[in-house]
Amino acid sequence: MNKLYTTDETSADQVYQRLRRLLIEGHYPPGSRLIEERLAQDLGVSRTPVRQALVRAAAEGLVQIFPNRGAVARSFTVDDLIEMYDLRALLEGHAAYLAARRITAEQLARMEMAATALEQSLTLTFERRQDEVHFLVEHNAVFHQTIAEAAGNQRLITMLNQIVAVPLQFRSFYWYQPDQRQISNFFHRSILNALRLGDGDRARAMMREHIFYGRDVLLQSRSAEETAASGEE
Repeated sequence: MNKLYTTDETSADQVYQRLRRLLIEGHYPPGSRLIEERLAQDLGVSRTPVRQALVRAAAEGLVQIFPNRGAVARSFTVDDLIEMYDLRALLEGHAAYLAARRITAEQLARMEMAATALEQSLTLTFERRQDEVHFLVEHNAVFHQTIAEAAGNQRLITMLNQIVAVPLQFRSFYWYQPDQRQISNFFHRSILNALRLGDGDRARAMMREHIFYGRDVLLQSRSAEETAASGEE
């Protein structure tokens, strides 16, 4: 079997980051078994850092670990998606409401940089589509995580970490068209402006609309993927 990685860099964190990227990009499809021996061969490392990486991936919600079955790449039904995005809208909306009263100038500056990067990405050229999508996912995460941080509620942050599925974000951004990204950028600007003004009600309302729009794009992309897959059969 050809190794996906041949580097000698084998620290636990490096192995986790490689595995995380493969899971996010769908190299291991949702529902597939993640056998430690195969992963070790793919990543060019021993099984010990792979085992540690799987535990971290499970904590992030990328993987599910079952007794007597081992690790499985997390899969999502349509009902799962609707439920998760309903919860995200509720929790992130509340986070935005709380953040409006507590956000600092440094946090606003961080969000400004993320929002600007997402806007400028429409005119940037990337070597691979995957690189572009990772860029979008990472800057989007900075924007949203800063709001959660500014809310100052650790229980809320823990709950959000449990329901925000990065593979779903990657998939939805992969399918985003320029006009859809412009709409997403509009929501980011509206949320940021509300936070600057300390308007918690508006920040909450715009965040909820933003989350629901992302849900709709994801459901559309899922339908398109299923249609494409059925056409190949």
